[in-house]
Amino acid sequence: MGFLSRLGSSRFPFELATPLSATAWLVLAGVPVGIIALYFLKLRRRPVTVSSTLLWQRSLEDVRVNSLFQRLKRNLLLFLQLLAVLLVMIALLAPRIAGSASQGERFVLLIDQSASMSATDVPPSRLAQAKELATKVVRSMDGDDLAMVIAFSDKARVVSNYSGDRRLLEERIAAIEPTETSTSLREALEVAAGLANPSKQIGEGVAAASVVTPKLFIYTDGGFADVEGFSLGNLEPEVIVVGPPPPRYSGPVAENKDDAAKTARFASDNLAILALEARQDDKPDVHQLFGRVRNYRGDQAAVEAELYRHPADSVGAQGALVDAVVLEVPAQGEQAFKFDLPETGLAAYEVRLKVDDALALDNRAFAVVGPSRKARVLAVTEGDRYLADALKTPAAQSSADIAVITPDQLASAPVVRELGAGRYDLVILDGAQPKTHPEANTLYLGSFPPGPEYAKFKDVTQPIILDWDMSHPLMKYLRDLSLVYVARGRAIDLPPGARGLIDGDKGTMAFTVARGGFTDAVVTFPLMDGPGPNTTWFRYISFPLFILNAIQALGNVGEANGEAASEPGKPVSIHAETTADSITVTPPGGLAEPVARSPQGAFVYNHADQTGLYLASWPPTTVRPFAVNLLDPRESDLAPRGLVPAGTPESAAESYTIKIGYNPVASTQKPPDVRKDVWKILAVALLGVLLFEWYVYNRRVFI
Repeated sequence: MGFLSRLGSSRFPFELATPLSATAWLVLAGVPVGIIALYFLKLRRRPVTVSSTLLWQRSLEDVRVNSLFQRLKRNLLLFLQLLAVLLVMIALLAPRIAGSASQGERFVLLIDQSASMSATDVPPSRLAQAKELATKVVRSMDGDDLAMVIAFSDKARVVSNYSGDRRLLEERIAAIEPTETSTSLREALEVAAGLANPSKQIGEGVAAASVVTPKLFIYTDGGFADVEGFSLGNLEPEVIVVGPPPPRYSGPVAENKDDAAKTARFASDNLAILALEARQDDKPDVHQLFGRVRNYRGDQAAVEAELYRHPADSVGAQGALVDAVVLEVPAQGEQAFKFDLPETGLAAYEVRLKVDDALALDNRAFAVVGPSRKARVLAVTEGDRYLADALKTPAAQSSADIAVITPDQLASAPVVRELGAGRYDLVILDGAQPKTHPEANTLYLGSFPPGPEYAKFKDVTQPIILDWDMSHPLMKYLRDLSLVYVARGRAIDLPPGARGLIDGDKGTMAFTVARGGFTDAVVTFPLMDGPGPNTTWFRYISFPLFILNAIQALGNVGEANGEAASEPGKPVSIHAETTADSITVTPPGGLAEPVARSPQGAFVYNHADQTGLYLASWPPTTVRPFAVNLLDPRESDLAPRGLVPAGTPESAAESYTIKIGYNPVASTQKPPDVRKDVWKILAVALLGVLLFEWYVYNRRVFI
């Protein structure tokens, strides 16, 4: 806003909300000066000899009018023109009485900056188009309008509080950069709902005292789960979907005979690495690298997967090509691959897909390979022989040193001290709940972590398992969960940032949630009901596999003298065997930064925002690489969500919509029209002035 907008702050009993800058006002001030100058303009006339001037009185009057610097004669036409310009200038000042409530529109602009928004299927990118659409809303704001800008991916960040300064808002929108993290709309909605009430918010230079229902515009491609159990309050939401439009509806596609209700996602121009894992072969010196590629295109794709080896003591190098394989990936399908690693010892590897698609970020994945370490696991259970048998399998015993105690021993001083000091990599709590969070990854079986967010739940009977996330490390190789019977369980609203693992007909039955540098995995139904079982899960191979997956993934068995692969944006807990107060972490292509030891004794790195290889080091000479990979199907599936394809029957339309609080939200690809007709009165007044000027000019009326 220009300097005139601040004029009424202390000297005058009114406020000015002009959208023009000081430079624009200087230019506008030259208009009345130019009008007056036209009346001084002397015309150059051709001299003509006439016999008499009696019939040329009006010509003589024009000569006198155009005489340079003569006394300006009172002319109503000039005054009317100056009055018209004055009305325009007053309108641009937008005056109002000081202290009066602003009644303009309120806009809350949520801009998705997650990994999928870097896709180039909408040139130059989805994020660039989202910012352009949001900027159009800002440019169409009137003098009394306020806008707030929030950027979100896995976290939400307030880019600008409520402000009416359009130039400032445009600059801050333009400064939003893409991230490599996943998408979570819930946190962005929580921030918007908490700040959107202008009666509680003082914007940047604008105090809004009136309560105006804000309009919430969400610019996204819809790559996130529905936000359940959330109330938007007085916000009026609208989703502006960024990305190519969906093709015409072609009917539901069943994934199997018992699942005809699932609607097929339409194709998108992307291939992605969705899994990468290093495993030791039966021979102690042999390792293999397993991975999985997904083709989201509508046609089969032939792609070459290249394997590069990176040095284990440095980051940022291009790597050396050691192997390659050609994959034939079916349309909308997957293809697994495997590399036999040519060398042993600690090393970092990268797999690259040689393909030109809309998202380059998921064409690379990283893994650290080397001698495996045994996890330190503490299991707390009250005589559950089924869990005990799963912990005694040869695979579990070779992967971890497992200690078993009872729930009564959990509260003893030595155990509490060990849990607080980070003695264990993984704590398994079978129906038990500690008073405080253990300083370790934790698996809860039939109980919840401590904290108020887990206090509200409801008991359910005979929940049915409908689906599960096989892409998660805890759920790999699990195929028979649909056969599992559960007598009773608990339903709970997922905490912010949680990822569902098992979905049931009465709510989520298993999920994970990050906690600082650790992960809590929760199974919402108990294994035992008194002396007898509460579920038939023990009868199937998926149960010991699940326990083994938990030991290997949550117990950091796959560290291989490095760290297990993490997700971008998530804290990384680094297990450093050192007495130093800090260690050093070097990100890919970045500068080394120190990481201080937490009060609990752990080293937690909170800036792993990029995919790639990181290097942790501590004295005297220890170095340990760790990998950060996207590996997120929601981000790699570039088919925008939220738009209903043409021809979709009403019964199937809701499955395409984005739901907030169980209610579908209106979605469109057309940016909202927020312009308002606030110039009507001034336009009518100006028209009247011009019509009267025309009358004066034609009738030659003078005063």
